[in-house]
Amino acid sequence: MPGPDPSPGDVLRDALADGVRRRSFTGATAAFADATGRVHRAVAGTLARDDDTPVQARTRADLASLTKVAVAAVAHALADVGAVDLDRPTERGFTPRQLVAHTSGLPAQSDVWRRTDLRPAQRLQRALDTPLASAPGRVFRYSCVGFVTLGHLLEEATGQGLDSLVEDFVSGPLGTPGLDWGLADRPAAGPVLATEAGTPRGVVHDEFARSLARPAGNAGLFGTAEDVLALGRALLAGTLEVGEGLRTGDPTWMAAPTQRGHTGFTGTSLLLDPGAGTCLVLLTNRVHPDRALVDLAPFRKSLALRLVPPP
Repeated sequence: MPGPDPSPGDVLRDALADGVRRRSFTGATAAFADATGRVHRAVAGTLARDDDTPVQARTRADLASLTKVAVAAVAHALADVGAVDLDRPTERGFTPRQLVAHTSGLPAQSDVWRRTDLRPAQRLQRALDTPLASAPGRVFRYSCVGFVTLGHLLEEATGQGLDSLVEDFVSGPLGTPGLDWGLADRPAAGPVLATEAGTPRGVVHDEFARSLARPAGNAGLFGTAEDVLALGRALLAGTLEVGEGLRTGDPTWMAAPTQRGHTGFTGTSLLLDPGAGTCLVLLTNRVHPDRALVDLAPFRKSLALRLVPPP
């Protein structure tokens, strides 16, 4: 007779171990909050190919574009207290809400990071002056330029740095001090998953964000699976809001059309199922030691199907 179904913890452990065996990543940490609120955790692998330090629950990862989720939450929190009007057009014609929703008309990326003749502040200004690729509100175009612009607008509206805003509205209320920035002059502390060779451990992997030498809206946060899980559960509970800042029903890596979430280039993801009340966090280092770019979408979807099968 077949044995009992594996527990969520067993599913996580088996999946992460398989990912390490297949060399999809050297290390990973994951957390899953099931429908009852119980949290299941798993780790696998090592911090780097040349560092056999085992991954632990407190290991931090470069969250890459999961940073955008936190920044979108700050934007909505500031709107709730009247500090920002998400629907008021800026001088350039787009609104903060359109920046969150990737419909501002700004292009996806900027090559200012290649300008070694510019100082970081000059690179930022060049990014903020990036010409529109389409009229605001017309086209969905996933835009890192848009989120760098959003972070700058939030700073201008409040007179606070983006790091201070994330602390005030996200990591502070959630009790997740490990959710912090990894900058060249202030790398993320503690055990950290390695990213691409040549990027110092604990420093943001994204070239655009790194070239600005400051907290940026598109990437740069580091954190543990537990940190990201706290963020995800707050979104499920409605104590934080991101509005249009999450993707919904992406069939390439989600198991159901009602699921919502976000991914990060380094190999991170946050998956929410509002109907089931579940939250799944996966942090890996698929960009280590290089950008051979393992496609984690099938891995993410398989894990989602096993933990939160569609109704």
